[in-house]
Amino acid sequence: MPGQEHNGHQSRYRFPALEAILDISMAAEYLRHQVDKACAPLDINGGQYAILRLLKRAFPESMSRTEIVKNLIEKTTDVTRQIDSLEKKGFVERIRVKEDRRLSLARITPSGMEVMEKVDPLFFAMLSEISKTIDEDECKQLSMLCKKMYASSSDETR
Repeated sequence: MPGQEHNGHQSRYRFPALEAILDISMAAEYLRHQVDKACAPLDINGGQYAILRLLKRAFPESMSRTEIVKNLIEKTTDVTRQIDSLEKKGFVERIRVKEDRRLSLARITPSGMEVMEKVDPLFFAMLSEISKTIDEDECKQLSMLCKKMYASSSDETR
């Protein structure tokens, strides 16, 4: 029932799962905003940071757009636009594949590597701020609960 108390917590919803989903969504949006804020001094956003992180890990190899999308935690439809923006900033270079002119690969540039080195302290400062709100044990518990939720789903739903 609406307003029913669960474990000393007054629920706003009839189904606790709905409240959990909404709270997880709000927390995810808050965290996306924090990542964007941490990356902003370097003129990149969280999505661009995630792409650069993947390309840094793959370096000296390059990755296709399809490979990047497959490896992103947050699936997004604007990967091409994000790569275009990173290329304009000089953080990524595009390599055309001679055998298939439709295919281009992205590789992080030395400037992109420098940005990744500069973003690390900003990112770690953000994590430190979050750690003031929830401690290490709470982080582990939250992580375990999230893994429990998505581990129960099939690979097709992820």
